[in-house]
Amino acid sequence: MAYYEYKRVSTKSQTEKYGLEVQADEIKKYCAEKNIDLSGEYTDGGISGATDDMDDELTRPGLNELLSILQKGDKIIVLNTSRLWRNDTSKVIIRRELMKVGADVISIEQPTYSIYSKDPNDFLINSILEILDMYDKMLIVRKLYNGRRVKAVKAGAKACGSAPIGYKWHDREIEIDIEKFEIVIDIFVSYVNLRSLTRLAEYCKGKGYKSLQGNDFSKQALKHILTNDFYVGISTFGGVKSNGTQPTFITADLFNEVQELMGKPTVKVRNMNERME
Repeated sequence: MAYYEYKRVSTKSQTEKYGLEVQADEIKKYCAEKNIDLSGEYTDGGISGATDDMDDELTRPGLNELLSILQKGDKIIVLNTSRLWRNDTSKVIIRRELMKVGADVISIEQPTYSIYSKDPNDFLINSILEILDMYDKMLIVRKLYNGRRVKAVKAGAKACGSAPIGYKWHDREIEIDIEKFEIVIDIFVSYVNLRSLTRLAEYCKGKGYKSLQGNDFSKQALKHILTNDFYVGISTFGGVKSNGTQPTFITADLFNEVQELMGKPTVKVRNMNERME
């Protein structure tokens, strides 16, 4: 735990009560009484312009430097919380920054004050900021999604996600899983012979085949495998289909025969290990 002194004046508020010397003397006196050793002192003084504006409130170099070094349990000592903020919006934003790291404020003139005390006046602003935080996260996710979508379209690569059974990821590249790809081939061939998902599920159980989660194959899981065109070299991301870069081990003829038996559309692909036109 560390204690930091923070003082602030503006060109509008250099009064006897809140001048820098007055603040320094009161903080020094308080620390002597409480046997506190300060780890640092930060000051913002003589800032010109409209110091009540939120932009000015949040761009003070001394305060921002102090906020950047705080750790859990640290305390900022001020003469009054008005030295930290002068409007409700600034208060909520600064409090949120302190709470993120687990720091707190000691106000000499407000001995019972804590940023963790609930203040109903902050509810609306907090709610707005939470919505803005959520919006920022949504924008980030959307940018990532669009980036992966472009990658899928341009490069024909599976941009993200789990590898289907029969494949595995290795050094960010998709490759055939030599321990499981023959199971997938057997599933396709056996469906052509059995022509029933129920009988196919019973067959797989009898053979001891297990899903990637270690479970017996359900009819739904088998249907997903049998209709997954990734096995014939097609990559899909965000609804966009493109020429995949993955190696293949299911022929286009076998895949399309299964699709016809299941009443699904066939796909146009070249020979095994070749990409779509």
